Amino acid sequence: MIRGHLPLWRGHALGSILFTLIACGGGTSSSDRSTPTATLPEQIKALEDTGQLPKLDRSSDIRGPDAENNGIRDDIDAWIATLSITDAQKKAAQQASRVMQLELLADTNDRTKLDQLGNASMAAVKCLGDSFKPSYQKGLDLNAQIEAITANTQQRAKQYLAYNRAVSGSSGRLPEGNTCEP
Repeated sequence: MIRGHLPLWRGHALGSILFTLIACGGGTSSSDRSTPTATLPEQIKALEDTGQLPKLDRSSDIRGPDAENNGIRDDIDAWIATLSITDAQKKAAQQASRVMQLELLADTNDRTKLDQLGNASMAAVKCLGDSFKPSYQKGLDLNAQIEAITANTQQRAKQYLAYNRAVSGSSGRLPEGNTCEP
C-alpha cells in the first residue's frame, strides 16, 4: 500500500461545499441586482452559524488551540462531538484527528518518525473504517473530512503538503486486527 493522501481538494465534502459557494456566488438576476452579494468569507460564516460547516480555528498557528492537551485541535474536537455517530465512531474519528495533527507537526527530515506516523495513520484509517462496518466507505469519507478541516488554512495546508511530499513513495501494510486505540 502506498502511503500519503490524496490532494486536499479531491473527494471531500468541505471542498465540495466551498466549490459550490464559489461557483454559485457570481450570478445575479435583474430582480436582485440591488442586493449586494455576500463575499465568500461571509458565506462561510453564514454556513458556520447555521451548523452546515464546522466553526474552525483559522489562526496562523499550525498547531492551533488544544486546551485539553489531547492532541486534537479544540475546533475539530468540538466538531466531532456534534456528529451523529456512535461513541466508538467518535473515538475512532478522534484517533484519526490526533494522527493528522501529528502529521502537520512532523519533522519531514526524520524518516523514522515519518514511518511511525505512516503506520499510525494506516491504523487510524482502518479503525475508522472498521467502526462503520459494514459501510467502510463512511469511515473513509469521514477521514477525508477530518483531513480537510485539519489543513484548513494556507499555513496548515502547506505543512500537510510538505508532509505528503516527504512520505511520497514509501510503502507499508494495512495492519490486521483491532487497530483502535484503547
